[in-house]
Amino acid sequence: MTAFHNKVAVITGVTRGIGKAAALRFIAEGAAVAGIYVSSDDAALELQQRIETSGGRISLYKGSVTNREFVAEAFRDICSTYGGVDILVNNAGRASDGMALLMQEEQWNDAVGTNFIGTCNCSQEVIPYMVERGGGSIVNVVSVSGVYGREAQTNYAASKGAVIGLTKLLARRYATAGITVSAVAPGMIDTEMALGVPADKLTQFLRHTAAGRLGTAGEIANAIVTLANPLSSYATGHVLKIDGGFLR
Repeated sequence: MTAFHNKVAVITGVTRGIGKAAALRFIAEGAAVAGIYVSSDDAALELQQRIETSGGRISLYKGSVTNREFVAEAFRDICSTYGGVDILVNNAGRASDGMALLMQEEQWNDAVGTNFIGTCNCSQEVIPYMVERGGGSIVNVVSVSGVYGREAQTNYAASKGAVIGLTKLLARRYATAGITVSAVAPGMIDTEMALGVPADKLTQFLRHTAAGRLGTAGEIANAIVTLANPLSSYATGHVLKIDGGFLR
């Protein structure tokens, strides 16, 4: 029997990159997946068909995690359909890079809204269900930019840093309710987001990465599944860097 047999995992940003890889891993480990996505119906359909063909169970919900009413309704429906939620992976993210003094208000709002407020919305909605269920696990996908701060990613780094603070706060508050809250901090990962990084900046990033390569979405999914596993129930409030030995 797999570790997540009869467990229910909710994953935001589920149709691509890390979210998609995490969904496939949880399905392989026996969980049912409820995925939230914001735009690509084609990608959602492809993922659903792939999982259902393999015998897995997935439900998909289209909407923005910044919309509290949508989030609340999605979690009500998920809990009605599956009987509860055991795992939440806050993966939905947005980047709009720039320097601090050149950052436009719209850039701040886009990054902070999706990365931080979206994580707040989903966490606030799921925690009461987890408390009622007797426990659960929340894994937030942050970034080494949020750990170290990177000057050309002002809004992204600040929003991910805020999620790290939220992770530690929720971990302290809900540990006695049986809820673990931790974060995974990826380095540069070979996903669609990395495609937008100029070649010279990517080369510079990898020069300061001990592994000398991009990470894969599957490697981050492995870390997410590890933190969500009941065997990791004493690990909470932790930020796990999966960055290939990023040095600065």
